[in-house]
Amino acid sequence: MLGLTLEGGGAKGAYQIGAWQAFRELNFEFQGITGTSVGALNGALMVQEDFDKAYEIWHNITPHMVMDIDDRIYEMLSGNQLNTANIHIIFEEIGKFVKGFGFDTKPLESLIKQTLDEEKIRRSKVDFGFVTVSLTDFKPMEIFKEDIPMMKMADYLMASSYLPIFKSKKLDGKNFLDGSFYNNLPIDMLYHKGYKNIIAVRLLSKGRIKKLSYPDLNITYVQPYRDLGSIIDFTKKRAQYNMRLGYFDTLKAFRGLKGRRYYIKTNIKEEKALRIIMSIREGAIKELGELYYLSPVKASNRLLLEDIIPKWIALMDLEENCSYVDVLIGLVEALADYNHVDCFYIYSLSNLLKRSMKSYNSSVGRIENKNIGLLLKTEFLLKLNREKLIQETVRIIIKHHEDLLL
Repeated sequence: MLGLTLEGGGAKGAYQIGAWQAFRELNFEFQGITGTSVGALNGALMVQEDFDKAYEIWHNITPHMVMDIDDRIYEMLSGNQLNTANIHIIFEEIGKFVKGFGFDTKPLESLIKQTLDEEKIRRSKVDFGFVTVSLTDFKPMEIFKEDIPMMKMADYLMASSYLPIFKSKKLDGKNFLDGSFYNNLPIDMLYHKGYKNIIAVRLLSKGRIKKLSYPDLNITYVQPYRDLGSIIDFTKKRAQYNMRLGYFDTLKAFRGLKGRRYYIKTNIKEEKALRIIMSIREGAIKELGELYYLSPVKASNRLLLEDIIPKWIALMDLEENCSYVDVLIGLVEALADYNHVDCFYIYSLSNLLKRSMKSYNSSVGRIENKNIGLLLKTEFLLKLNREKLIQETVRIIIKHHEDLLL
């Protein structure tokens, strides 16, 4: 049996719909699904096999579909658009929030009731469970669909999503809190149902996650390496971006794609990767050595192998025992990121490098001289700022880019 667990994370949940799109292309069928908060809501739509509806909701989502808040106010709050002309409007909205002890979630409740097909979920052969917390009883609740009273599933799903910023509402005389405060990734619920192979879709949100120690449990994680934004960023632009990210990250996890921030199809061997890296010319090595404040007396090859490559590994946050293939891919990804190459595409390593250099060549003099030339003005700043070190590393490599002939 194959199980799926969906992490909670508010607006970040759009990522899971993108993952679902990929699961459909991969022909994955799940016999059990668990989730917390938005993961429970998305999981319910998966159980009732309503992808088109889920996609439409997230693709067109707006803040007022979830909270009783004016979109204009929301844009001011989330976009730091405060000024003397609109600050009184913000204070009025905050006053409403304080008096009501939270944002009103009637729009979300209405959305859940309109989209949920409780009968279809109950008829489904797919196991479905989620987590909430009873504040009244000071007790967490891990419940499956068969544990929920008839006609109450929408209410209990809402109970799993009661973030502290939301106005509290009683269910059967009790107050509930978002399930993330007990277990934001309820993998163990499926394990105790007999599932040994589970895919977990992470949102990397704040929340408690139970530690697991089951030697016979096989977990495959799908998770983002790019920022998913705020848990209350219910805007179309953010949701559509996160959906695409979830789609490509899932394909990466199951189609053997390489890279962290890009999606790279390559079978390059370790020996070739090392040969490419070692082909970097002495001039570039010297500049990199000066950038990292390394010894000027070492031979170039030793400096590259013993000092510069370990520096790259640290800067790119790679594993200490990573391969030269990982280092090469990391360098090409850094070049692509620096040149703002579109990440939503499956590249070969050579094509990603070509796209990076094409983008760079079209912006020389317009971007390079304006921004990057400022980076070396203070050595102290370079020592402190990892991102600036990466950017300056990339600048040096681009200057000698003929060396990276893939």
